[in-house]
Parts: sequence; C-alpha cells; structure tokens
Amino acid sequence: MRASACILFFAGLLLVWLDVAAALEVPEANYPPLAKSASSPEGFVPQGWRIDTQTEGDLNGDGLPDLLLVLQQDDPANVLANDPDSLGVRALDTNPRILAVAFAREKGGYELSLENHDLIPRYETPTIDDPFSQAEIIDGAIRVGLHFWANAGSWYTDDTTFIFRYRDNAFRLAGYEEYTTKRNTGETWDVKIDYLAGKAEITLGNFSDDESEDKTYQKPLSPSPLLTIKEVGGGWDFHTEEQDLSWWGLEESGG
Repeated sequence: MRASACILFFAGLLLVWLDVAAALEVPEANYPPLAKSASSPEGFVPQGWRIDTQTEGDLNGDGLPDLLLVLQQDDPANVLANDPDSLGVRALDTNPRILAVAFAREKGGYELSLENHDLIPRYETPTIDDPFSQAEIIDGAIRVGLHFWANAGSWYTDDTTFIFRYRDNAFRLAGYEEYTTKRNTGETWDVKIDYLAGKAEITLGNFSDDESEDKTYQKPLSPSPLLTIKEVGGGWDFHTEEQDLSWWGLEESGG
C-alpha cells in the first residue's frame, strides 16, 4: 500500500477500535515469566495458560529439533460479552499470547531462547478477526502470520508474514511479506521483502478485473542492519517504506 492507503487502513482500524472502546473494557495483560529450561513443551506453559500453536524444526543450525510455541492465557475474565445488537462476534476472547522459542539440548529437553509479548497483537475488537493466523518453522526460519479483516470500518484486508532467522545471538527479521486487498475496488498489492538478499518485489493486481494482467516490480534495498524481533515491536505497528506505493514510484488507482 502507498502511504495514503496505509493511513486510511490504520485510520479505519482506529475508528473500529474507538467505536467499541466504551462498551468493552479489555483487561490489562499480565505476562508471567517462562521457565528458562524444561524437559518438554508443557514445561514452558505457565499456570492458567495453554499451548495455542506448537511446531518443531532446527533454528540454530545444530541439527536438533528446536521448539516454537505460541502460548495463550486461558482466563474466562478475558472473554468479553459483546452487545448482541452490535456488529461482530458475541464473545471476544482477548486472552493475550506469548511467542516463545526454545532450543533443543543434545542430552534432551529445551533451553528458552526467546520470549516475546509484542509481535502478536491481542484480539480486542469484535468487528475485526483475531489477528493471529499462524506460526511455523520452514527452512530454518520462523514465520509468524497476522491477518486483518473487518466487517465494519475498512475496505482493506491484509495478510502479513514476518520471517525471522537466528543470527548473531538473536532472532532477526530476514523477510517480510504482505498481501493487501481493497474490497471495494478489487485492487491487490503483494509485497515481498528479502532483507538477507537485499531486494524487494511488489505485484499489483485486481481480482475484480479478469482482463487485467498483474504487474510485478523489483527494487534493491539499501544496506542496513537486520532488526531483532524486539526492534520490530508490535506486528500491527511495524511499518517499512517498501510497503508504500510511493517508494516504488506507483500510486493507487483510487475508489
């Protein structure tokens, strides 16, 4: 999306949030510290939490199956009742999530390597889908997917993937992918950024026009240090200039 589209996207998101803020008061999130080591995945789960997603794969190049977890609190107090006369889901599960990585030990068990509270946004608005879509290990990298779809307040839908690799004792942003659609015009923007290779690509399309052909553009990236997952911050707060059509010398068709 170009800058103006990004502004409209998040402005619509803000309006949806504000529309329900008075009716739903989301409890403050409390994150317990995870165990530094454990003999099994369950050993990293604090009391009152559960495993949402679990997958294994080698992340640090030692040939052992490391552990990727998404943990979610399981507190009924965080499940909020929405007004049945309003838009959105009736029961809003705002229980927060923790993204965690534990490296496998040669003699068994795991050592905690990452505990992140920020990347995966909380589910706080009944008119917006749960933002978390998936977390997986592919080809030695962590891929965390976020999703945006609103039944009020925005024409935009968005699927974002953050790709992290373990470099220099930290998980760093090696790639970023974002597929955006604008439902009222049919426009689509498919951005792929490879920070390791130093290149970016965008494909423009329109799902409502069968006769138009997709157009793909590529550009090199300026050299810069790879961001750590902590520096990336919240998934919905992250912004890179390559998302903007203006960086590509392009513009949105309008509508």
